[in-house]
Formats: sequence, structure tokens, C-alpha cells
Amino acid sequence: MAYLIVEQGNCEDIGKTFSLDERTVLIGCPSLTSKPDLPITDRYVSRRHAEISYQQGYYVLRDVGSLNGTEIDGQLVERGRPYRLWDGAAIGLAIVQGKPRVVLRFRDKEDTTPAPRAYMKGQVDWLEIDEDKKQVWVDGKPLFLSRKEYSLILLLYRKAGNVCSKDEIVSAVWPEVKDAGAVSDATIGQLVHRLREKVELDLSRPVRIITVKDWGYKLA
Repeated sequence: MAYLIVEQGNCEDIGKTFSLDERTVLIGCPSLTSKPDLPITDRYVSRRHAEISYQQGYYVLRDVGSLNGTEIDGQLVERGRPYRLWDGAAIGLAIVQGKPRVVLRFRDKEDTTPAPRAYMKGQVDWLEIDEDKKQVWVDGKPLFLSRKEYSLILLLYRKAGNVCSKDEIVSAVWPEVKDAGAVSDATIGQLVHRLREKVELDLSRPVRIITVKDWGYKLA
């Protein structure tokens, strides 16, 4: 069973435990007109601050428009975007002067997945990769990739923000090929296109996998 523990906040709330099931749970500061599922008594916490839902076998956190923000393990989340939670994740609410006023600890004894490395390193906010288990999440949702697609996104992730050349891509995706020239630009382009279809919000205007003319591709 999954649950949340209040580790930091109002003295009356610290130590409280809230069980989670498959229903969506609203977290917020209670008032005469607002009664959230998980009430947090702190004036910096919004009435509708964040919500936790159960999607495709995982618990997911979403900031639903808070005034002072939400973070996971010290990383500020983007409002409206879902983020997968893992056992032991610290959810910070109401970030004031760079620190959360309230901290909730997420526990899920059935979740044995380690904290995603991409999130821990803060390299790409929309992408999480567990290299040990070869698992990928985009916007908090699991993504299923072919072997070549996984090899490409892993290379781009490891060099996030920097350009990956054609030779580097061939070496990572087609390790059996000794001559990089044996893999055409069109073949690489087709692979990039298939990956974009799975990660871009608008395929006609890619903003996550960027083409750097005459050089290669990079992750943004």
C-alpha cells in the first residue's frame, strides 16, 4: 500500500499519514470553501496545490496551479505536468526563499524501482531513465521503445544540451558497424523521426530533440 507522511510543516500535521489508493487525491490548504482530500494547514500552500493520481501502475504527482510551487527531491516541477513518484520521494510544497514549507514523504512498499537517474541529476525535466532496468518515462508516463530508439535516447540524455554527431550516433546505435559512413543520414533521420513521434508534444515543431544543421542532434 502507498501512503504519504508529513515530515515537515505545521506542528499539528507532522507525523500524520495519508493512505493512497487508485483515486485522485487533491492536496491543499483547507478553507471555508475548499476541503481538499489531503489538508495541509499552511498559509503558503494553495487551496488547490497539487494532486496525486494512479496511472498505468504508478503514482503520479501534478502541480495543479499552486502559487508557490512544488518540488520532488529538490527539483522544481512544472505546473500542470505529471511526474512519476518512486518509493522514498520527498514532495516539497510551497517553495519560499528556495526551501519548501511542507515536505511529504511518498512510500510505496510494492515499488522497488530506484529513483530515476535523470531526475536525480536534473538534466532533462521531461525525461527519466533507469539505465539498470532499461526503462524510460516521458512526462511521468512509461515509454516503450525499440532497442535502437532506446540506444539513441540514452546517448542524447547522457550528452543533454550538447550535440551528438552522426559518428557518435552510429557508434551507440549500430555498434556492429565499423564504418560510420555505412549508415546513411536518411537512416539516422528515420530513427530520429520515430523517436520524436513518441516524445514530442508537437511533431511539426520539435523542441525536445533538436536538429543542429551540419552537426547532428541534441536533447533540450
